[in-house]
Amino acid sequence: MGVQKIILNFILTIESFIVSLFPIKSNKVTFVSLESDHLTSDLKLIYDQLNSNEFDIHLCLIKYHKDLWGQFLYFINCMKQLYFINTSKIVLLHDNNYVVSHFKRKGVTVIQVWHACGAIKKFGNVIKREYPIANYDYALATSSFWQNAYSQAFSIPAAHVLPIGLPRTDELFANDWLEDRKNELYHKYPILKDKQIILYAPTFRGNIYKGFSAIPFDVLKIMKRLPENYVLLYKFHPLMGNYQLAEHERVFNMNHEDTHALFSISDYLISDYSSIVFDYMILEKNLLFFVPDLAEYSRTLGVFVDLNDLKCPICQNEDELLNHILSNAYDNNHHMHELKNIFFNQQDGKSTERVVEFMKEIVNDKGN
Repeated sequence: MGVQKIILNFILTIESFIVSLFPIKSNKVTFVSLESDHLTSDLKLIYDQLNSNEFDIHLCLIKYHKDLWGQFLYFINCMKQLYFINTSKIVLLHDNNYVVSHFKRKGVTVIQVWHACGAIKKFGNVIKREYPIANYDYALATSSFWQNAYSQAFSIPAAHVLPIGLPRTDELFANDWLEDRKNELYHKYPILKDKQIILYAPTFRGNIYKGFSAIPFDVLKIMKRLPENYVLLYKFHPLMGNYQLAEHERVFNMNHEDTHALFSISDYLISDYSSIVFDYMILEKNLLFFVPDLAEYSRTLGVFVDLNDLKCPICQNEDELLNHILSNAYDNNHHMHELKNIFFNQQDGKSTERVVEFMKEIVNDKGN
């Protein structure tokens, strides 16, 4: 344990004792994030549906940076987190949390609103970590399929992995929302109209401690062989920043656009171990995996889901990708419907409502 961590633990231990003298407020809800200084995605959707007359709502948000100043701000934020977490009835997270794992108080209910609709790659307590995850009470999921994996990753009982859906999927089950996003994107990028649109959206390699990288992807080779009516959009994981592919007149950088909105105009998704493949299954469109590092990745980090079990094309190079797209033999819409039913128990677009109702049950349970 480094000196910084020793000092942080010492201060938080003292603060924890002091905060234990304060009561837990029965309707207090705190949103915690280390990924953004404002609410986004699922947390924002839940926040927008909470009635401020029923819930006492607080935010404890910061965008974590590795530099010295960022470390200092994180240090201060941990102290803030400890107070808000341990005086709240409900704490909502969408990433892992050091304070909860080490200093959570009895009587506080922590709900992990995980930022993904599933997990191909292993994560959490199943892999080597800086610290073990502990003290979560519940995790949201889109399907009972994930109960075993999330139970291992978050160290909670399988029965506490709740397949009530994720708020972020509600928009993908809403045809009006999809149509609006499609029209907006076509208005913004009229060149995309009447095109066959391929979206390339991989996850990152590496981690926050060792840095992030991308696998090589020869987009120029692909565009050289694709007919003129094909365009390729790309969007990398936010942790990659504005990582860019080689320039080409039919290749468009969409790192600044919303991923779900891009789904509305895409005919194909090319991805890898990213959880967005599950989101894409909702639309029952064509999905291809580009995984030249599949053997190494499976051996080193490991996977919860064997890609072979998904029965979508698995490509190890650009030629294989092109062959699947150009053969016109690849059309897995029926198969995607089957996958959608496996990975989404709730398909009514009301997951946000279910999450809020569950929170009300916790607040109204006086014996909890």
